[in-house]
Amino acid sequence: MSKQEVLITILLMGVVTYLPRLLPMLLLSNKELPRWFGVWLKYVPTAIFGSLIFSEIFVSGDQVIFSLFSPQLLASVIAFLVAIRSGSIPFTVGAGAFSFWMIQKILLL
Repeated sequence: MSKQEVLITILLMGVVTYLPRLLPMLLLSNKELPRWFGVWLKYVPTAIFGSLIFSEIFVSGDQVIFSLFSPQLLASVIAFLVAIRSGSIPFTVGAGAFSFWMIQKILLL
């Protein structure tokens, strides 16, 4: 590919990436969404976060792992309890990372 073709490809990829973000904003900015749709949209971040967490805890490579003693599950339970108790995101992340590290050290002795 020539430099011109590479540049055109990059620009077209940018347009294709940007359009799905721009079009809904332009088309729906002056319209009021139905109440049910707004309620439904509030659950999208939670569902995405849940799917990301689930895959990190229970999937290793191409295998699904349901072990009560996996370091990921144990550390996530500790992080969950810290989150409920403290309500602090930085403290929860720190406790989860530290507990994961400690559990790995203990289980790999």
